[in-house]
Amino acid sequence: MPGQDLHAHSTFDDGKSSCEEMVRAAAAAGLESFGISAHSPLAGRSWTVPRDRLDDLRREMARLRRAYEGQIRVYTGLEYDIESEADFAGFDYVIASVHILRAGGREWPVDNRRADALGMIRTAFHGAADAAAAFYFSRVKTIAGIPGADIVGHFDLLTKFNEQGPVYDTSSFAYRRAALDAMEALVKAGKIFELNTGGVSRGYRTGFYPEPFLLEALREMGGKLTISSDSHAAGTVAFAFKEAEEAAVRAGFRSLWTLTDRGFAETPL
Repeated sequence: MPGQDLHAHSTFDDGKSSCEEMVRAAAAAGLESFGISAHSPLAGRSWTVPRDRLDDLRREMARLRRAYEGQIRVYTGLEYDIESEADFAGFDYVIASVHILRAGGREWPVDNRRADALGMIRTAFHGAADAAAAFYFSRVKTIAGIPGADIVGHFDLLTKFNEQGPVYDTSSFAYRRAALDAMEALVKAGKIFELNTGGVSRGYRTGFYPEPFLLEALREMGGKLTISSDSHAAGTVAFAFKEAEEAAVRAGFRSLWTLTDRGFAETPL
């Protein structure tokens, strides 16, 4: 099983467990290292860390790093939403994600409710789901141009609600062309992709992000992969990591990328 989980949240943003509870759970799961990746500040968004609490977060993570030395290596991360300010000072790594789309004169949440996704397609894209998908992936593609972004978060997050009833046709030529175009740019930029188990742990999906055809394409492009839980509570740290590793192997991956004190390094599966 992979020995690291870098995508997790705490009560500093929309998580349900404290930072220390999350670190304890990671140690109990047998992880060698663990990171909490707080949602970057966005005004009016309760699921993000308020800007005036960032220093408190960094101090708490530094305390936990000292307190758990010898048990588990603790890293301080940021899940940066591309609509927020790119201030990465004081973080060991950055996950870059797209949670919000600005289209049709308003902001639409990508992963809040299925009704929001359908409303955006209907209102901002005149019912054309492929056009909405192309816009989403065009925004994800911009992560390639962000030097401090290490990991691409939940690459195909827009499909979160597809198993509750079709929202996007992931088999359509237009959908796949947009997704693969973004993926190619991100791979060329050296970004790491996460095999994210969070949608499964929270009951929205039965499969991980990215879905199998994208995971296989990533391997064919020579892309880099890590496995993460996107955990929002202590009970889901390292969720389904054995199954995620098996999915990576089925897709043809033979290694993962792991954060060390000297940066990211390739480790065999």
